[in-house]
Amino acid sequence: MGRNFSLASSSTVSEQVARSYPEKIEQRLVQVRFRIQEMKADGLFVNYLPNIRYLTNFSGSSASLFIFHDKIWFFTDDRYEEQVQTELYNLPNLEIHITRDIWNYCIQKKLFSGISTIGFEADRVSYQEVINIRNIIRPVKFKPAEAVVEPYTISKSSEELSHIRKACEMSEKVFAEVLKLFKVGMTEKELAAEVVYQARKLGSEGEPFPTIVVSGKRSSLPHGNPSTKPIKNGDVVTLDFGCIVNGFVSDISRVFAVGKFTKEQYNIYQILLEAKERAIEKIKPLVNGKFVDEAARSLIKKKGYGENFQHSLGHGIGIVPHELPLITFRKDDQFIVEGCVVAIEPGIYLPNKYGLRLEDDVYVTKDGAKKLTNAPTEFPVV
Repeated sequence: MGRNFSLASSSTVSEQVARSYPEKIEQRLVQVRFRIQEMKADGLFVNYLPNIRYLTNFSGSSASLFIFHDKIWFFTDDRYEEQVQTELYNLPNLEIHITRDIWNYCIQKKLFSGISTIGFEADRVSYQEVINIRNIIRPVKFKPAEAVVEPYTISKSSEELSHIRKACEMSEKVFAEVLKLFKVGMTEKELAAEVVYQARKLGSEGEPFPTIVVSGKRSSLPHGNPSTKPIKNGDVVTLDFGCIVNGFVSDISRVFAVGKFTKEQYNIYQILLEAKERAIEKIKPLVNGKFVDEAARSLIKKKGYGENFQHSLGHGIGIVPHELPLITFRKDDQFIVEGCVVAIEPGIYLPNKYGLRLEDDVYVTKDGAKKLTNAPTEFPVV
């Protein structure tokens, strides 16, 4: 059915040192355990892979975690039995269990002895799964909980920030290379493939999200998929893409004009630059994301393009390209915290004409936002 072992007893001293974990991880576990106590539960079941990586460093595609007040159980299947030996943080009282049937394994091993209530991430486990699990583990209670882990992964450790910074640097190099390689007549799909290829050449582990390349009239689609449309003289082109370094991502949007830009396009580019800068200037710890959104949105409205900017201004980034906090006019409960990384992306879209969007990533310090990427101040033309 499965097997288990402790991490410390099955690894060398050098491996344990290599897996020493940032202080931020201990802080997250303390905060999660406090929430477990508030829930009046004995432990928490975590099955959302990004949360598991934030807490353990595991990068595989199959894992679950049980966090208790005095121990942690890590579950994965036999494909990752070797990987976990060198990848997991050397967390105190961490036990690794190898099985493909977690709940029956726990029952057969009598692991839930003395446990009465286990919480779970209510937005990560389906209703049917909850019913099935409850039927297996009775009389242990399976209790829903919301926002138990994510609030404590918003602030990044210095190590995590380093990965994001490298991903940001990589993305800017990709854009510079793409401008050199672009040729009139390339299709949007061909240009998107070039973006992906250049990112891989520079060391990106993959795409954090499907690369967006839209041109001409199609650039008014904020999240349009690349098509077979050839890119021609007079088009404006919007690219939205990112890179991945050690599981952490970047997310930037860039535009360029083919041959020339119009006066209107140039003016819109300048509006977006100013809107982005105004928003970034407002970012500091504990500021409400709605306030930051308004700093950019009010300028765009003043310039007459309020109806042409409908999406939110930004979002957090980390292991996932869209994380908390949300920076949006639609919510007033999203607060920016020290140590988080956010993407700021004002855009203006004129239906059936064109659209422009600029997106930069910034790191939030106690003194305000520090840029990790910088959109060109001059409208690029190729």
